[in-house]
Amino acid sequence: MIRRQSPPTLVVVGTGSLARAVCMALARTPAAQGPGQVHVLGRDSRRASSVCCPARAEAALCRVPRRFLPGELDSDDAVLRERLAAVGPGTVLVCASWHSPWERDRTPSAWTRVLDRCGFAATLPLQAAVALRVGRALQQMYSQAQLVNACYPDAVNPLLYRLGLPVVCGVGNGTLITTSVQTALGPAARRGLRVLAHHRHLHRPDHPDDEARVWLGNHELGGVGQLLAQQRGVPREALNPVTAHTVARLLTALHGGPELRTAVPGPQGLPGGYPARVSRRRVELDLPHGLTLSEAVAYNERLTFAEGVRIAPDGDVEFAPSVQDALRPHLPQLCEGFRAKDTARAAAQMWQAAQLLRRREDPADAVYARNAANGDEG
Repeated sequence: MIRRQSPPTLVVVGTGSLARAVCMALARTPAAQGPGQVHVLGRDSRRASSVCCPARAEAALCRVPRRFLPGELDSDDAVLRERLAAVGPGTVLVCASWHSPWERDRTPSAWTRVLDRCGFAATLPLQAAVALRVGRALQQMYSQAQLVNACYPDAVNPLLYRLGLPVVCGVGNGTLITTSVQTALGPAARRGLRVLAHHRHLHRPDHPDDEARVWLGNHELGGVGQLLAQQRGVPREALNPVTAHTVARLLTALHGGPELRTAVPGPQGLPGGYPARVSRRRVELDLPHGLTLSEAVAYNERLTFAEGVRIAPDGDVEFAPSVQDALRPHLPQLCEGFRAKDTARAAAQMWQAAQLLRRREDPADAVYARNAANGDEG
């Protein structure tokens, strides 16, 4: 008798807007492809339930027999390992961080004004904190699960990789940019689209030489800024459903669905984003002819440092001078950077400084900040 292998299980860590949108996208994806069960873990179990409830309803409407199960992301590392072991995931998607990308618009404060001066890259420790904790839990379990990170993967993934954690790739930036280029090109994009793109390309770069690079087959295109102009004119949060759909397609490919050709951030611990082929448990680079890996990496390293941070070969983090100047009055012990092994401590120090700056404006900011730290925003 032939035993049918049970469908793989996905764990989604986080209950913010991206996690919600990803679950809704998965609820519309045929059950023959992708994970059979989706466990949503959040620090607030009620919020996890509020993510799963509409996803279950959507799956029922679409006649997709995929289960969405809420759970609690316990603060105790041993309990986290036990819960992950009980689920036995094939993939863990981290959508939670200690800094929400929407904080600047929703609750501006002295902290967000500091970030306006030094840039998003300064939040690297806060972006890495949850993924670091989950990755270490998987590592200590000797789990075969793959970690997919949605929180600033262009810079966080190189850090996690150098710490020996099982991060396979990121999601979000590269896949969204590729989708936007495909939409702008129309049917022409069927001829082997390849995109080399960085988190920085979500917005128009300061210099044309820093624009994203696009190939059809092995022919590089010009006018990429025009192809991305419409996407860049839309508020980021309004694009979350599109981003979520690209994430669902990538997760489906990783779990045995059709091969996906796209661009992914942070594959194999590389900085920035690269054209890639995604198939069952594999992410392989798909560079165009004539572009070497060293050239692609150098391009993305330059953009990462222009954004404010550099990850050394040993994983140590160096902040750019502009970031150092902005952080020094508030985080003198952290402004120049930190050792990879000290990432958790760096996140705690930055969190404390951010809390003080938020409270300087309005005590209500502390409520928002606590929710963000619990992975409830993003």
